[in-house]
Amino acid sequence: MFTTEHITSLEQVKNSIKEHTLLLLLIKTDYCGVCDSVMAKLDDLLPIYPQVQGMYIRMEEAPDLSGEFLVFTAPTLLLFMEGKEVFRQSRFILMGDVEKQLQGWSEALES
Repeated sequence: MFTTEHITSLEQVKNSIKEHTLLLLLIKTDYCGVCDSVMAKLDDLLPIYPQVQGMYIRMEEAPDLSGEFLVFTAPTLLLFMEGKEVFRQSRFILMGDVEKQLQGWSEALES
């Protein structure tokens, strides 16, 4: 399982973006092997960055999420800093790029 919270509605996503300074959101679908693989890799990565709040949502649970965040494929990772999207990767998730972003934004938060 993802090391963080499973949310199930667009409203929860919006509230979480407001509540957390640094939020990584994984948008996945059911029966998606790539999504599950990305989730497992994030399980290993996120504990290194405790200032990053990780969450995931299944597109089937919140179909309106797609239009709100212009997400049309899975997996999609969205990183928000102080309520603004600062990084996005879809379909082909490069974990090296994700880690570089988490490290950079975490350091910026500490400065």
